[in-house]
Amino acid sequence: MDSVKIFRTRKFSNTKSSYGSKGFTLLEVLIVLGIMAVLITFSAGRIRKQENNIKSVARKFLVLVKEVRNRARLQNATYRIVLHMDPGSGAHRYWVEKSNGPQLVDPKEILTPPKSGTLEEEKKKPPTFQVDKGVLKKEQELPSGLYFGSVDVLGFETPFTEGDAYIHFFSEGTVQTAAIQVTDKKKLTWTLVINPITGQTDIVPKAVTLKDLQR
Repeated sequence: MDSVKIFRTRKFSNTKSSYGSKGFTLLEVLIVLGIMAVLITFSAGRIRKQENNIKSVARKFLVLVKEVRNRARLQNATYRIVLHMDPGSGAHRYWVEKSNGPQLVDPKEILTPPKSGTLEEEKKKPPTFQVDKGVLKKEQELPSGLYFGSVDVLGFETPFTEGDAYIHFFSEGTVQTAAIQVTDKKKLTWTLVINPITGQTDIVPKAVTLKDLQR
C-alpha cells in the first residue's frame, strides 16, 4: 500500500515539473514583447529614413533635370546625365556631361565599341562629352542603402542595370524619355519618369518600366 502511494506521488510530481518547464512566466513574456517592440520600432524607423532618402533623391532629380534641360537650350549644346551603377563596389553615382555643340545621339553607337584597329585614333580625338561642373560641382552618390534598380531609356531594348546609362538633353529642348528606378532592394522602389517634350519628371511610388507606361 505504501509503495502505491509513493508511486502516485512521484508520478504527480514529475507531471507538474514537466508542465512547469514548458510554460512561460509573466516576466519572460514581457521581455519577449519588449524585444519585439524594439525591433518593430527600429525597422519602422529605418523604413521611414529610406523613404525620406528616396524623396530627397527624387526632389534633387526634379531640379537637376529642369536645370540641365534649360542649359542645353540656352547654350545650344547637348547635355547628358550619366548614371553609374557599379555591381562590384555597389557604388551608384551620377553626374552631368556636356558636348561642344549640338550632337545627334545614336543608341547603337553608345553600345558599340570602336572597330578593330581604330582604338589609337579614337584616343587621339577629343571626347565628344566632357564633365560639366556648372550644374553639379562633383559626382553625386546615392544615400547609403539606395541604388538605381534600373534605368530604362527610349531607344534601347532592355533597361540598364549596371555600368553607365545616359539620358541626353538636346538643344531644341527635348529629352530622351527615361524611367529611373531608385530602390533599397527590399521594400521601397520609386520610379522617376522623364517626359521627352516638357522635361517634366513624374514620380511613381513603385517599380515601372517604359513598356508598363505605354500599356
